[in-house]
Amino acid sequence: MKIWVNVIAFLVLIASLVVGKIYWNHQASEQSALRPIKIENSSYAEGEDVSWEQYTQNLPKSVIEKIEHAKRTKKPMKLVIVGSFPKEKVQKTWGALLKENLKSTYGEDLMDTQIYEYTDMTTLKFINNGTYKQILDEKPDVLLFEPFLLNDNGVVGIDNTLENINVIISRLKDQNSELVTILQPSAPVYNAENYPNDVKALEKFSKENGYEYLNHWTAWPDYRSKDILTFLAETPGQPNDGGEKRWAKYLETYFTNTPSEL
Repeated sequence: MKIWVNVIAFLVLIASLVVGKIYWNHQASEQSALRPIKIENSSYAEGEDVSWEQYTQNLPKSVIEKIEHAKRTKKPMKLVIVGSFPKEKVQKTWGALLKENLKSTYGEDLMDTQIYEYTDMTTLKFINNGTYKQILDEKPDVLLFEPFLLNDNGVVGIDNTLENINVIISRLKDQNSELVTILQPSAPVYNAENYPNDVKALEKFSKENGYEYLNHWTAWPDYRSKDILTFLAETPGQPNDGGEKRWAKYLETYFTNTPSEL
């Protein structure tokens, strides 16, 4: 009898070990499914194809086609940013912040971004001084233009501003008829009276002429509210560091389809 008891105990032990082995193999399999698996010799180019397409969800077809062309030809799309340079010192302008974001998102192989920022520039000076020729020399595929709207306000007059913008873009299009133009207003001004009407006129002008228009004012507090002062420097219409980041984040959301986090 004692022998049979030992035999049964031995069989129970063996069964327990077998069941335990099956259980732990099952658990290990489930845990393995939860962990990322490293694939050796994976192709960066293949992953890149998926990534850049995801980033372009907010962009017009004309810009997406230029990025596709850059991918095929291995010649980056030239994006030129033109706008006003702040009178008061900031860590980085919205243009510099956007350029950094585009570089990290698309890489220099797909998008070459250049920035031209000018202090106290108006559309009239831009033409009369021949400064626009700097942009011509860059031969942009896409122009992101903040056309000195605030500097023009009360000096050039909105009708003349819009005509000057037409002249500038026309000369760029003489060089490249496929140029894509994206217009946007200057920074908001707290409790401004006439200036917001200029912004509305620029938006109307953009739509009538088939230009993309980015109204980054929607990312700021209402210009009639004191809340907006949090993002503005003492110089009227100039963002502080927080304002520059807010402006840049709006543009980053447009260009890269990333959450605004405002």
